[in-house]
Amino acid sequence: MIIFKNEHNSIVFNKPWQETTKHIPDGYFDYVVDDVPYGINVGKMAFLNETKNTTKQKNGSRLSANKNKKVYTLKDWDNSAPGQEYFDEMRRISKHQIIFGVEYVSWNGLGSGRIKWNKGVPEGMSFKDNEMAYCSSINHTHEIDLLWAGMQQAENLKNPMRQQGNKKLNEKRIHPCHKPILLYKKIAIDFELEGKKVYCGHNGSGSDRIALYNYASEFVANEIDKEYFDLQESRFKIHINQQSLFL
Repeated sequence: MIIFKNEHNSIVFNKPWQETTKHIPDGYFDYVVDDVPYGINVGKMAFLNETKNTTKQKNGSRLSANKNKKVYTLKDWDNSAPGQEYFDEMRRISKHQIIFGVEYVSWNGLGSGRIKWNKGVPEGMSFKDNEMAYCSSINHTHEIDLLWAGMQQAENLKNPMRQQGNKKLNEKRIHPCHKPILLYKKIAIDFELEGKKVYCGHNGSGSDRIALYNYASEFVANEIDKEYFDLQESRFKIHINQQSLFL
């Protein structure tokens, strides 16, 4: 059974997650894969300019880490983290949950399973060098190494901490808390999401939607902000069109 069907079995709604999940039967999804607001007002930091940092290129030259950086719209979406209601609802609609931002929340019922994403942030940058996710399907800490620091992005999953040499191939950030497509591809591989049904309550940049397009049998998400919703829709359509060129 597929409850939200379109031609790609991948759909994002521009409305709060509560308006969608109330129609979802208990345990319908195999996984929730989500990145919740942290409640640290990152939406108003627009955007964390690291003007004193540079990135070393393969030819030895250095480029400013903030060159051509996206200037994000100031927003209030990150003024609080989701409460217990959100966590209980995610557990109701899914068998397992992978939720980033676990260090910022206080929920009853969290197990000990964690995913630690090591980002390879150079010394001197103000960004955190790792991010943590709650993972209900394990009882240990599963580490993922994947470079993601300013202009420094991973080349591929075979070389996760080697910098992409051609900056034109870098993923274009469309959200202040943008996570890379490669991160979600790695999660899909490590946690065997192929053929699974996946839900996301805070879609943001839509990287998970793109990454899971060739893995999940059904992907459903919500994104309440109209600007981000439109940006991820455009990004997803570009991805689909690019894939069709090689079929």
